[in-house]
Amino acid sequence: MIIAITNQKGGTGKTTTTIGLAGAFGEAGRQVLVVDLEPQANSTRHSGRAPEDQEETIWTALQAAGQLRNMNLGAEDLRAILDDMWESRSFDLTQVPIVRRPNGNPYDLIPSEIGLSDADLMLASAVGRERRLANVLDGVQADYDYILIDCPPHLGILTLNALTAAEGVIVPLESAFFASKGMNQLFRVLIDVKQNQNYRLSVLGVLLTQIDRRTRHSPQIAAEAREAVSKRLRVFDTEIPVNVDLADASASGVCVTLHAPRSRGAEAYRQLAREIESIRYGKEAYPRH
Repeated sequence: MIIAITNQKGGTGKTTTTIGLAGAFGEAGRQVLVVDLEPQANSTRHSGRAPEDQEETIWTALQAAGQLRNMNLGAEDLRAILDDMWESRSFDLTQVPIVRRPNGNPYDLIPSEIGLSDADLMLASAVGRERRLANVLDGVQADYDYILIDCPPHLGILTLNALTAAEGVIVPLESAFFASKGMNQLFRVLIDVKQNQNYRLSVLGVLLTQIDRRTRHSPQIAAEAREAVSKRLRVFDTEIPVNVDLADASASGVCVTLHAPRSRGAEAYRQLAREIESIRYGKEAYPRH
């Protein structure tokens, strides 16, 4: 299952959720791939990899996925291409830059780099620009139970690629006053993608994040947000707490289930993984710890 984790607002916990959930699924024996579609490469760094040291990234793969259209082709090349059109072919899997178990984390990674920030400009007029990521993932999807896409905090071509490739969407929502009001634009885009590019797309749920139970107002605001959003969408029962171990895990380059396996943050993402599998399979298929 391909899941896009997205919200056009920054600071809602997209990367923390991507890596925390990947760690929880991986801990339970699921095969997981994280796709870092964020030019700031936060998931790459969270996985203990330096973006500047990556020779092959999601950006090189996205460019390669459309390379054929930009080549100067001779007569013999065109003849071979026309012959190949009668066969079922997908993107060349050798061009998918998968890092296996980065820094000992229980998932694989397609890293990112700063060059990805050029995507909106370079892909603006490209044919099939919104399907580049789907083409890249098509050949590897069968190897994984879950592919988690960490999306950038804006609704540009990269997010459109993620939504076109995904089957489900998780929307992290910071439990701040009126935070839910900024979701209208996101859901207009989701509806448009579902109607025009990807009929499989559905919202798995809205995830309330940064809940601080030590204060009186944070749970109250979370309850108000849950009530407002749940009238239209599923809101996960799981809530992600404010937890220092989540920040420390990011700095250490490993997921929270490895860094602090008994922490509240780790258990929250295990609970979220159980909840997603319950939604997906209609039963609790995820082992408790």
